Amino acid sequence: MRWLVLACGLLLLTSCGGGKAEPEATPTPDPDAYLAQKGIITPLHQAIAGVAFRPFIPSRYIVETALLPPYNGGADTRQNDGIGFEYVYHNYAFALSQWPGAGMPGPRHIATINDCDISAYDINGGVGGKQGALWTNGRIEYNLVAAATAPNKAVFAEAKRLVHMGACR
Repeated sequence: MRWLVLACGLLLLTSCGGGKAEPEATPTPDPDAYLAQKGIITPLHQAIAGVAFRPFIPSRYIVETALLPPYNGGADTRQNDGIGFEYVYHNYAFALSQWPGAGMPGPRHIATINDCDISAYDINGGVGGKQGALWTNGRIEYNLVAAATAPNKAVFAEAKRLVHMGACR
C-alpha cells in the first residue's frame, strides 16, 4: 500500500510540474555560428549590460549571445551597440538581433501585428534565396534570420510569433 501511495504521489508531482522537466536539446555553440561572425560572443548578463536599452529575450533556451557593433556606422559605444540572441525554436535555429534606433523597412511587407509592420529582405543580395525579417517599434530595430537551415516560411512565422509575444512594444 505504501508503494502505491508513493507511486501516485510521484506521478502527481511530475504531472503538476513539480518534477524536473528535461529542457529541449540545445546545440553546442559553434565558432562558425552566425553570431560569432557578427559580433563578440559574451555571456547573457554581460551582453545585456553592454547595451543601453532593454532587449527582448526571444527564448528561455539561448544558445549564444553577442554584443553587436552599431548597424548605422555610428561610434562603437554602449548607446549604439546592439545585441544578438541565437536560439532554437521548433528544431530551427534563429538569430534575433536588436539595435537602438529605427531602421528602414525591408522591401516586402509580410504582416502588421499589434501596429508593428514586419517586412522581408534578401540576405546577401538574394544569394541562395534566403530572406530575413525586419521590424521596429521606433526605438529598437529588430532583425530575424535563420541561423542554420530554416526555410523562409519558418523565419516569417517566427517573426510573427515574436511580435505577438511583445518584441515590438
